[in-house]
Amino acid sequence: MIKRISHWLAVLCAAFAFNTLAHADTNENFGFMEWDAEAAQTAIDNGERVIINAWATWCPFCKAQRRSLAKLLQSDPEGYSDVKVFAIDIDDADKPAMVGGNQYGKTTLFFYVGGEKIDAYTGRDPNEIAALLSDVQ
Repeated sequence: MIKRISHWLAVLCAAFAFNTLAHADTNENFGFMEWDAEAAQTAIDNGERVIINAWATWCPFCKAQRRSLAKLLQSDPEGYSDVKVFAIDIDDADKPAMVGGNQYGKTTLFFYVGGEKIDAYTGRDPNEIAALLSDVQ
C-alpha cells in the first residue's frame, strides 16, 4: 500500500513538474508580446524600441536567451518600459517570411529603433543585451 501511494505521489509530482516546465517559457510569463506581424511592423515604423525574439520551443539555447532577456527587462522596469518584445516561434507555420525588411530563419534577438534594424544578437549574456539596449535609446 505504501509503495502504491509513493508511486502515485511520484507520478503526480512528475506531472506537475512537467506541466510547470512546459509553461515556464510562455510569452506571457516573460512579459513578451505574442507574435503579431502588423503590430511589430507598426512599432518599428513608429520608431519605437523593438526587440524581435526569434526562437523555437525545442531549443534550450533559445529558452536560456529568453530568460536572460526577461530577467534584464524586469531588473529595470522603468528604464525598459518602452521596449516592446515580440516573440516569434520560428517553427510557426503562420509566421511571416519578413518583418522590418528582414527574414527570420534562426534563433536570435533583433533590435530596432527609429524604424531601422540596429543589431542582431545570438548570445544570451544579459550584460551584452543591456549594452545593445543602451545603444538604441
